[in-house]
Amino acid sequence: MGDRVVDINVATVEELETLVGVGRAKAEAIVATRSSMVEFRSVDDLLLVPGIGRSLIEQNRGLLVCSTPGGAPVTRHSASRRSLRRMSHDVRQKGDNGKSEETSQEVTGNLTNCASIQAVKPSRVSSRDHSSTVEQSSETRCRSEARVKDVAKNDSSEDRNKEETRKKGDVDSRRQARKVSPPAGLKSWLAKYQTWSPAQKLHALDSLIDVCDLNQVRHIHEIILPQFQRDFISLLPKELALYVLSFLPPKDLLRAAQTCKYWNILAADNLLWREKCREAGIEDHVVFMDRRRKKGTSVSHVSPFKAAFMRQHRIETNWRVAKLRSPRVLKGHDDHVITCLQFCGNIIVSGSDDNTLKVWNATSGKCMRTLTGHTGGVWSSQMSGNRIVSGSTDRTLRVWNAETGECIHTLYGHTSTVRCLHLHANKVVSGSRDATLRVWDVVTGACEHVLVGHVAAVRCVQYNGRLVVSGAYDYMVKVWNPDREECLYTLQGHTNRVYSLQFDGLHVVSGSLDTSIRVWDVETGQCRHTLMGHQSLTSGMELKNNILISGNADSTVKVWDIVTGQCLQTLSGPNKHRSAVTCLQFNNKFVVTSSDDGTVKLWDVRTGDFLRNLVALESGGSGGVVWRIRASDTKLVCAVGSRNGTEETKLLVLDFDVYDK
Repeated sequence: MGDRVVDINVATVEELETLVGVGRAKAEAIVATRSSMVEFRSVDDLLLVPGIGRSLIEQNRGLLVCSTPGGAPVTRHSASRRSLRRMSHDVRQKGDNGKSEETSQEVTGNLTNCASIQAVKPSRVSSRDHSSTVEQSSETRCRSEARVKDVAKNDSSEDRNKEETRKKGDVDSRRQARKVSPPAGLKSWLAKYQTWSPAQKLHALDSLIDVCDLNQVRHIHEIILPQFQRDFISLLPKELALYVLSFLPPKDLLRAAQTCKYWNILAADNLLWREKCREAGIEDHVVFMDRRRKKGTSVSHVSPFKAAFMRQHRIETNWRVAKLRSPRVLKGHDDHVITCLQFCGNIIVSGSDDNTLKVWNATSGKCMRTLTGHTGGVWSSQMSGNRIVSGSTDRTLRVWNAETGECIHTLYGHTSTVRCLHLHANKVVSGSRDATLRVWDVVTGACEHVLVGHVAAVRCVQYNGRLVVSGAYDYMVKVWNPDREECLYTLQGHTNRVYSLQFDGLHVVSGSLDTSIRVWDVETGQCRHTLMGHQSLTSGMELKNNILISGNADSTVKVWDIVTGQCLQTLSGPNKHRSAVTCLQFNNKFVVTSSDDGTVKLWDVRTGDFLRNLVALESGGSGGVVWRIRASDTKLVCAVGSRNGTEETKLLVLDFDVYDK
């Protein structure tokens, strides 16, 4: 028959036996069952035919249709409902006539058995019996049509009470099933079942389910389902239960806590959340909990690590999607350029070409003091604790007390502008346009070492307490042993000025005007990778855990893996900066970038997706510039101004912290 559709209410034995898995005997059984039922109401009624299972129906699903005598198709649900009503009516009618007290299940069995007898032995039926059967069928059809009309009148009321009736019927069916005495031969059947192999048992179960009706399958499901709903977590020792839960991500742990009281206790375990904090890189839980205790907030019932994790999650949400709070505006330095910016704890230090530094309170926004003494513009600064070190065009460095504003030392020695410096513990290394570097003790104010070797202005310097790395306008990067005043390596390869450096103790990363970024091995002086992709000067970089973020004058930001030399992400697209990137900050979640276009943008460090603008100056594109940014976990400080007077010089402080109501 190929792809010919078969209507099971009118198909002949010859048409049916050509279906997949249906032979002569099953085809005859289908026809016989159809005659005994008057008609099929849906394809699923074939399950009432002996030997026809669900798998056989599914194999032929695309070829089978079931039409009513009028030609209208019968939906699956309406057909099942009417079939059950016919069976229920036959049972009630048979019980009312006093012929039998059989259940609907037994009636179905009798019908299918009769169909089987007629299908297997059609030659033994006499002509008189055939006539009698035809008359009975006609009479049955009339009764069926009358019943359908009666049922149709009651459909609306039955549908309204359908759910309640089904639930009550299920309970009654189970109760009735328990009262019925077990069938004869059940014990011997079960004994025979136990003698079969596992494969034979599975085959027997498949066959048994195939011949079950909907109520029987539902009964099996209700018995089996509780076996798969055991609370194995509560049955395990606490240590094992916590070990199992430790594999859940934090979001699923919070869901598990809502299961029951015991799961809630387990999911709030302090050691469990300590591990989650470690995985997320959260280390400020002690500071946070101490602050809450000082405020008098009770935290005895809360895991400190869980509280820290939830706080960090809420802070991250504030960065990503929460409505931005109005920034705190800190005005100072008149119309001068803010050349350097430091942010430590709650203290902001801004340096300007107006020869001063200002110390601000990040929370109140007040300028606590102005540091005066330099006679030239301040171009570099570093801060550690209460100590501030600044370098100026007046060729000196100054060491300040941030709390009092007192200038503790003035460091003389350089013969030109102090362009860069790096503070580590009590030592600061400064680089100057005089092509030298100097190592100073900020406690005593003494110059301990002078490093000579560059032949042009030193533009950037890094110091880790053991080695000094410097980059200069002579295209060179040098690695120094400051104690011996010895240049260990001269890293050659750049073909233009070196403007930026990063040093993590193992790798030196240098950015140049030649558009390349080079990764060097500090122990051997070898160039490991040359990172190509930018089109202009790499003005700023940050390096953490082998991940490098580079900002470029080509308006793009790139994320690199310095171990493999691969570019992981390029932060660009339709929302990219429209001008040179001036500064950047990043952590394991976000990258924050600022630009000459007057915007500060937030990016996802893992995917490279643009998240949103944190700052967008109205004067952006017409002169408004964000020169510098510095960020903590909860605050972002932006140094804003312009080169043509379109934007006044100021600091913007954006707060993303979480506060108790």
